[in-house]
Amino acid sequence: MGEKKEFTLIEANESHESIAKTFGYSPSEIAVIQKSVAKDTSKVELAYFINVCKTMELNPFNKEVWCYKDKKGNLLIFAGRDGFLSKAQKNPLFNGIRSGEIREHDDWKIDIPNGHIKHDITKPLKERGNVIGGYCIVFRKDGEPTIEFADFDTYNKGYNTWKSHPAEMIKKVAEAHALKKAFGISGIQSEYEFNIKNGIAIPNNTLTLEEKKEALKKKGTKPELP
Repeated sequence: MGEKKEFTLIEANESHESIAKTFGYSPSEIAVIQKSVAKDTSKVELAYFINVCKTMELNPFNKEVWCYKDKKGNLLIFAGRDGFLSKAQKNPLFNGIRSGEIREHDDWKIDIPNGHIKHDITKPLKERGNVIGGYCIVFRKDGEPTIEFADFDTYNKGYNTWKSHPAEMIKKVAEAHALKKAFGISGIQSEYEFNIKNGIAIPNNTLTLEEKKEALKKKGTKPELP
């Protein structure tokens, strides 16, 4: 048992050394990446992940990018709003971003085909009601703005910051979608489209019946599922 453990450790060190030479990190930095944002990756998967980080100019140490595997063992690379914004801001055509949350008693209308948003806040915050969605407009210097709307019930995970900061979270969803679309950022998944269960990435719309019931309970909603 001791010999096997020692061999695994040596093999890991050798992997970190070779990947470090290829991508310009130190072996210790490679080890940190694998232990934090690229857990349970093989040498090939880890090298692929770091190559994407370098190519996309995203910083894994700032958690602008990370990865998980899906149920079939495929490696999926993720970014949140901060990662997509960092990538967009490096593009010379980036020309700003606007976003906001929409609440029950706001006066609003979104015309995505024509690129218009009407959003009037006429009541104090305590009278605006619950958050029902978020929108984002991303501007490019060479074309039309990109508008995205995110429905709160669709993306609400019902825990942590979704409970304490619902407005900020739904704005992040809309911002990530708009930035990704406006600048054609491919090969990286939005974190808001997946749930992570036992270290496995599961798309939002593919939860099992039991997982849906569990999610509803976390939201404080009585399950109305068969």
